[in-house]
Order: sequence, then C-alpha cells, then structure tokens
Amino acid sequence: AETYQPVGGPSFMPLTMCPSAECQHNKSGGRLFMQTRGSKFVKFQELRVQEQSDQVPIGHVPRSVTVQACGEVTRQATPGDHVAMTGIFLPVMKTGFKQTSQGILTETHLDAHRIIKLKKTESDQDKEDGELTEEDLEELSTRQDFYETLSASLAPQIYGHEDVKKALLLLLVGGVERCMRGVKIRGSINICLMGDPGVAKSQLLSYIDKIAPRSQYTTGRGSSGVGLTAAVMKDPVTGEFVLEGGALVLADQGICCIDEFDKMMDSDRTAI
Repeated sequence: AETYQPVGGPSFMPLTMCPSAECQHNKSGGRLFMQTRGSKFVKFQELRVQEQSDQVPIGHVPRSVTVQACGEVTRQATPGDHVAMTGIFLPVMKTGFKQTSQGILTETHLDAHRIIKLKKTESDQDKEDGELTEEDLEELSTRQDFYETLSASLAPQIYGHEDVKKALLLLLVGGVERCMRGVKIRGSINICLMGDPGVAKSQLLSYIDKIAPRSQYTTGRGSSGVGLTAAVMKDPVTGEFVLEGGALVLADQGICCIDEFDKMMDSDRTAI
C-alpha cells in the first residue's frame, strides 16, 4: 500500500503504521517505509526581513521577522533589497516530543504569498507631485549651472562644502564601466572624507545613505572585518555552514557608508 504525507516544515514525524481503513480493519499492523524517489519536492527558501532604519522608533532596535517562501515565490529578493511582502502570519508549530512541552508562547513566521522588490524611496507610498516629468528634466539639463544646482541640493541644510558635495554627487551618479585591452576600468569611485570634528561629515554620510537607491550605513567603531565582509554561520534549517553577508555585501551595486573609519583596527581595515 502507498500513502502520501504532506510536510509543511523543516521537521516532521514520518508515518509508521498504514492509516488505510483496510489495514486498520484487518489489524495487519503493516509497517511503512519512506520512499524518497516517490516523494514530490517544492522549492523552499527562508528569509530574514528587518525593518528599515528610518522607520525604527527612537530608542529601539530594528525588529525582524522570519519569512518562509515556497514554490515560485522563492528567489525573488537578494540580501540588501527593499521588499514588500504579503502573506499569513503563523506560529511555528513544534513536532514530536517538543510539541507536548510547548507552552503559550511560540515562535512566529510569515508564510509569504507575494514578494515585490521596491526601490528605497517606494517604502512609503510616494507622492506623485514630487516626481519630475520629461519636460522638467529637459529644462534642467539646458541650464548653465546644472552641475552646481544638483550639488547644492545634496544636504541643503549644511552650508558650504561645495567641492565635497560635488564629489558625493559624482559618487551617487556613477560612471560607465569600460574594458580597454583586457583591463577593466570601473565606473564607480571611492571617497574618503577627512576633516576636523564637527564639520558635518557624518551628516553628509547619513544624507547619502538616505537618498541612495541601495545603501548601507555602518560605523567603524566596534565593526570588524567579518561583520563588514562575510561571516560563516550555521543554517538553523539544514544545519550546514553558510556565508552571511555583511555591510559591504548588502550594499553590492550600491553605496556603503562607513563612519569613523580611523577607529577600526588595522587588520579589519585591510580586510575591506
């Protein structure tokens, strides 16, 4: 006899006795064995979603929730993306002997039905009044002070620093990646801001992190090379060792703002 057992989690208790009415009526007590070749598998992915830094209340740490995606919903997002999800908020039910000792409190997860990748500015519903039309862009491009106007719009609450703002504008816009005679010339640049305390270096970094489509903000004080690049972690689902990306990995194809870079240790600084 054959029977199928639906499995909706990483752990389950396999059937040992045949649940059919014929076997129960005859009391044959036949034993069941799991057939791996006859099983049907679906794609499964577990995500960890954390709320954005600008949405965290003052004095609180960012909250996070575990998201489980199955089937075609998997591989819809990469680490560092801003996403909008719809699903069902469910408790994580324990199996086996752990189910008997389960109390009132339990872990929770989100069973995702839809995952949409967003831009950073689409987190809250944008107002269409702030968008520029093609006519507005064409009019701005014909202005003689177009470069100065764009640089002055960066952190307008900070007075001065015209050259610094122009450099940060070039960092945001980027360039064209070229390959000449087998040598790859990247279009992005790295910027190191050096100056006396209290000249708004951290405020400029915070503003760049706020308006960049993909960015991460961290501080060199207390950060290690492993936390900025990648760390080896143990997957709670499969038990295998996996790489968990740091700030630089999450800001791939974007901007990573590292404040207080001089406070880092030399070994961690060379790891970057």
